[in-house]
Amino acid sequence: MLIHTKSFESHALCLILFLFSFTWANAQDIHYSQFNSAAVYQNPANTGLFEGDYRLAGNFRNQYKVVTVGYNSTTLSGDMRYKFKKHTIGLGAFIQNDRAGDSRYGGNKLSLSLSYIKKISKDSAHFISLGFQPGLANRGIQTANLTFDNQYNGDGFSSNIGPDENFANTNMIFADFSAGISWYMFRNKRNTIQSGIAYQHFNKPQKSFFNENPVAVSPKLNAHISLIKPISTYLDIIPEIQISRQNKYNAINLGTWVKYWLGSSGTSDYAVYGGLFCRIGDAAIIAAAVDYENFRVGLSYDITFSQLKTANQLRGGAEVSVIYIFRKIPSLMIKSKNCPVWM
Repeated sequence: MLIHTKSFESHALCLILFLFSFTWANAQDIHYSQFNSAAVYQNPANTGLFEGDYRLAGNFRNQYKVVTVGYNSTTLSGDMRYKFKKHTIGLGAFIQNDRAGDSRYGGNKLSLSLSYIKKISKDSAHFISLGFQPGLANRGIQTANLTFDNQYNGDGFSSNIGPDENFANTNMIFADFSAGISWYMFRNKRNTIQSGIAYQHFNKPQKSFFNENPVAVSPKLNAHISLIKPISTYLDIIPEIQISRQNKYNAINLGTWVKYWLGSSGTSDYAVYGGLFCRIGDAAIIAAAVDYENFRVGLSYDITFSQLKTANQLRGGAEVSVIYIFRKIPSLMIKSKNCPVWM
């Protein structure tokens, strides 16, 4: 059974309209402009849902350095698939570090990721994946570089005056759980759609530096879709959307890559990308990437156009992503078969 182009495009249109049903503003969690390059963090159902055998990824973001102490976010992840009998599961994990501002507020997180991947069409072109992600996180602050109002003696700041502040604790540890669902349609590596929804922090973990009035982490809905579509012999267009909603805050990231194919050799691809994205109400994002053998390296930069542009002079954040996929040499396949090598 072949998938017709009209059906392919109608699926994409319906999903895009569904995603835009959310409202928008700004999100609270760590965010990446190259959001699809942090697939395991984006949605636990993305675990193992890729072309290849093993995937390693790294994401680093630095933002608002011109305004104050830079906000630094780093995520390292890995995932794979394991197939037994008629069942396919994805296994993965990610570690994350985040630091922000003079207090070095932030912490670390370690999450394991498990998914169950199921074919939903006879020709193996459609897949659905259910994912679960248990994690353990800590949050903390460093008070040494902080100043408080009582340390001002009338003429200026005095380090000889104690801060007179009492924190119940400056570090906390809590469990954090997420779940998600993804849908993947594969015709070939130049005709795919992947979309999904994740529900993160659904256990509402408590975190507070004070014993009174504990603060819960708000659950977050994270919806995403991307598709690859050829527009000429050597050019593909790759539109992507991610919409996040956490508590009363929302964020919409959307834009497109244009991919120019330089060639392929065995399991290796060679291509260059240019991208233009927008985080609505916040920033424009310019991006570039390259595929070289099993590597994909991406660079992006945020240009702030929110009210913060006055303070940071349009300079938002720089971001780097690196993905490496281990691929085995594929066996000979019938050319008319529509399924991915890994299924």
